[in-house]
Amino acid sequence: MMRGLVYLVYVVVWLLVIRMVLRAVARLFGAGAAAGPAGPAAPRRRVGPAEDLVRDRICNTHVPRSRALKAVVDGREEHFCSAACRDRARAAVARAS
Repeated sequence: MMRGLVYLVYVVVWLLVIRMVLRAVARLFGAGAAAGPAGPAAPRRRVGPAEDLVRDRICNTHVPRSRALKAVVDGREEHFCSAACRDRARAAVARAS
């Protein structure tokens, strides 16, 4: 019984060592460096350090002012994270009228 348990621990340790070596080799050669569980990662865009954030009132997302979509809704200028949120705000105003 004890011999079987020691053998099992030995096999698990070797599998972990092999996994670490394979990951290190993959990182070294760039295979999978940018790939995550959902595929290749999108490149990140940097935002200026002092840029203001504006809130999208539809989904409560904060977006840098330079990247926000601006639209006049119900007589005032509002900022949105996407065209879908902008359209939802316009539709809500149209339904209320």
